[in-house]
Amino acid sequence: MRKGDFIELTIDDLAFGARGVARQDGFVWFVEGGIPGQKVQAVIRRKRKHYGEARIHEIITPGPDQIEAPCPYFGVCGGCQLQHLKYEAQAESKFRQVQELIQRVGHVTDCDFRPIKTAKIQYGYRNKMEFTFSPRRWVIHGLDDEKPVDFALGLHAPGRFDKVIDIDRCLLQSETANQLLVDIKSLICQTGQPSYHIRNHQGFWRFLVFREGMNTQELMVQIITSSQAPEKGDPVFKWLMHKLFWKHLELTSVVHGISNKKAQVAYSDEESVILGDGKLREKIGSCLFEISSNAFFQTNTYQTEVLFDTILELADFSGNEIVYDLYCGTGPIGLYIANHVKQVVGIEVISSAVEDGRRNASLNNLDNIVFIQGDMKHAIHEAAPLIQQYGRADTVILDPPRGGTHPDTIRDLLQWLPPRLIYMSCNPPMLAKDLAELQSAYTVRTVQPVDMFPQTKHIEVVCALQRKE
Repeated sequence: MRKGDFIELTIDDLAFGARGVARQDGFVWFVEGGIPGQKVQAVIRRKRKHYGEARIHEIITPGPDQIEAPCPYFGVCGGCQLQHLKYEAQAESKFRQVQELIQRVGHVTDCDFRPIKTAKIQYGYRNKMEFTFSPRRWVIHGLDDEKPVDFALGLHAPGRFDKVIDIDRCLLQSETANQLLVDIKSLICQTGQPSYHIRNHQGFWRFLVFREGMNTQELMVQIITSSQAPEKGDPVFKWLMHKLFWKHLELTSVVHGISNKKAQVAYSDEESVILGDGKLREKIGSCLFEISSNAFFQTNTYQTEVLFDTILELADFSGNEIVYDLYCGTGPIGLYIANHVKQVVGIEVISSAVEDGRRNASLNNLDNIVFIQGDMKHAIHEAAPLIQQYGRADTVILDPPRGGTHPDTIRDLLQWLPPRLIYMSCNPPMLAKDLAELQSAYTVRTVQPVDMFPQTKHIEVVCALQRKE
């Protein structure tokens, strides 16, 4: 069988990354968009020695948990992968994926695999959304055919940095943010300033970012442009904000960011505050967080409290522990647990995040948490001054970026050997790989998946590890 051929398959499982799994004569097929129980006619995309990849051409028989996706952009936009699967089935599949990865890749078998903590709110949960401007709309026949082709504000097509789908509503953000999206799009089309072209790097409008305080009802808008047409930029923004503010009195902060980087990353190098103080406040449990426009913060406020409570549960603090929070970012975990331990030492490489952490510690009247700027490739290896000042760690919390913990950090942890590790990860394959290495000195006690992102392929996992005697 070759690329482009048709094949009839029955989907019997869901693999990590939300691809359906089908088996035929001992050969494994990964089917994009497939869900368990479906019988499909698929088109072969590529075939390897031990597996093949295909996409659905026609659904012959729907799966028992298949439902109608509520979003008109589903299947075209890359934001959601599982809207057509009942939520309970999504959660069950994610639990199985975590268990299989950690057992097969991490070689962890004898531990407490706990059922996934599901989300009560499955739509409208994102507190941050990033949209991209483009001077060329990706035309999808049958979807918004009447729209102009020379403007788009929306989300990227799956796997395409240069294709933007113009959208008017995303079901993962609030209705307030959706109405704001429509109004901003209409106003920007009236400015006469062109959208940024990713290939020739010409144009003004680049990104639109929303941040919402779900528990504080604050709302921040960040508009990122290039530095082109500076003589028109200020008048355009004044006019835009005047029109926008009187229609959306709920706006608490508006920031104009400038980025001339060629990469399609919604991060500004320069900023000016147009409205408010350029900060967003959010509350998790009893902690108040002040978040700057470029800072990272967990994107599901509701599940973040569940996640942080899971850390407290697995760590089982007595109140006398010294905790080192590695890759701490702006320090939300350390701030949340500070009242349950003796001392928290947060280590983070980004200076602005360290400043945010210190400001939030002061905001919450916490005097037992410090933030140290340091690169995790070297921080533990060079930790002697920290240990002399703050003491040796009883517990280390690891919350690395999606790429996983740096190999040097794993090496240093295995030399440092704190009694307990709490490893939190949004990338289960990398987590499993690191667990395989850490088991030379640690026993994996508990694995707890938490569903932070319903309707998507993403999974968060918290693991508790105990040093071997």
